[in-house]
Amino acid sequence: MAYLTQPDFVRYVCSCGQLKPITNLYFCRHCLKIRCGFCICHEVDSHYCANCLENMPSSEARLKKNRCSSCFDCPSCFHTLSTRATFAQTRQDPAAGDAKVENKQAKKMYYLSCFNCRWTSRDVGIPDQPVASGGWPERPNPFSARINQLLDYYKAIAQQEKQEKLDRERKKFAIRGKYITLTDKTGLTGAMARNIAGLPSSESSSSAIANFVPSVASAEVEELPEDYHLREINLKQVTTMAQRLASPEWQPASVARLHPVARPLSVKRSQRCRACDHNLTKPEYNPGSIKFKIELLAFYHMPEVKIISHESVKPGQQSALLLKVSNPTSHEMALRLLPPDHQAETETDETTETHEKNEPKSIEKSLEKSLNLEKDTTWSKVIERKPQMPALSQICIPEVTLTLAQRDDAAEYDDDPQHDTSDIILWRKSNKLALRLKVSTDPSAEVGQPAQVALSLQYSYRNTVPPSAQSAQHRDHTLTTTVLLDLGTVCE
Repeated sequence: MAYLTQPDFVRYVCSCGQLKPITNLYFCRHCLKIRCGFCICHEVDSHYCANCLENMPSSEARLKKNRCSSCFDCPSCFHTLSTRATFAQTRQDPAAGDAKVENKQAKKMYYLSCFNCRWTSRDVGIPDQPVASGGWPERPNPFSARINQLLDYYKAIAQQEKQEKLDRERKKFAIRGKYITLTDKTGLTGAMARNIAGLPSSESSSSAIANFVPSVASAEVEELPEDYHLREINLKQVTTMAQRLASPEWQPASVARLHPVARPLSVKRSQRCRACDHNLTKPEYNPGSIKFKIELLAFYHMPEVKIISHESVKPGQQSALLLKVSNPTSHEMALRLLPPDHQAETETDETTETHEKNEPKSIEKSLEKSLNLEKDTTWSKVIERKPQMPALSQICIPEVTLTLAQRDDAAEYDDDPQHDTSDIILWRKSNKLALRLKVSTDPSAEVGQPAQVALSLQYSYRNTVPPSAQSAQHRDHTLTTTVLLDLGTVCE
């Protein structure tokens, strides 16, 4: 989702350092941070078919291999196949002679057809079915036995490694009077615990490993026929690479062996903030609904900046820049323009961090840490970076505080903006504000270099999340975000 007129000309700096347009960002109302697709957690809510809108749970989708049983795609052009109906006439027996033939009603039969390339299931010899959906035959996979054997083998290997890791932890933290796991306290054996959890037994895992036959490479290769290089090739009868990869189990080489491909299922996913574990987006469970239960997108909570027009950027000169700033919230917003190197003040409890660093680690705490599932916070250290701000061009920042009115849907139809006599404000219209700024370019800038400028926006935000009894949050906050503007290239 992006603007067709301004694709990535205005980009915001995410909390992890990525540069993204405002349409690709999220805003967490709980930790008051900007999140992008790299610093959020994606979770699958439900599976559904995008063609018939059939909703199914994850367990059923796993059994069906994430494919719909009633919808198919064309193996030739990959469009959705449609079900066509026809009437099959009853054939008369010629040996009956002049015997009376009873009047039998024609039977209704169905076949698959593609409205794009005119491919039909009759082209490859698939018989017509008496039902419209659910009765199409499935092609057996010739390598299914080997694939199941490999799956059982790798599951047994994973179970064995997990058991060995648990045994090492038991030996490492063998403390008298302390129960390491639930089985030590209740007296349950490992086999009973696996049966309760629904895991395969250790005997079946060991038998799967013992009975596994590894694949052996063969040096004998089947020879090609003598007329292989002299045979004429009809490209209309040879499948393309995309058609072969659409059916990886068979990979048909000729067009006559193409079969309908079951349509893959789509998913509805919710996105969660990795820092505070709160949902940023959560869709409706109904696959036909396009609404969201939770939709914390950035352009609903942050000031939106657009470039109206700008003059050509030239070395050692000043150029005019017109920006439009919008307030998407239902509350009045105070806005200040700051240099891009401005950093917001963050409150950190240094004494607590020092106390945690100097606190000695006991065996009980390390044991509790190893046995509990803790949240992985290493992602923030890995992807956290600061983007490089442009130094050749800079915006002349005015030292004023601007006021943006709240969003009013009825005022969107007002076509008469209020012109202002200020040197900075060009006009006002409802929750929008047009700013007149100056961009100064360094004389050392070379022609053809990208002309980019950055500035920080300090705005007031009213938190609509009701404060809990444990944490008394303030409703009004002052937040800061950095915006990067692309003004093309430096001209002569």
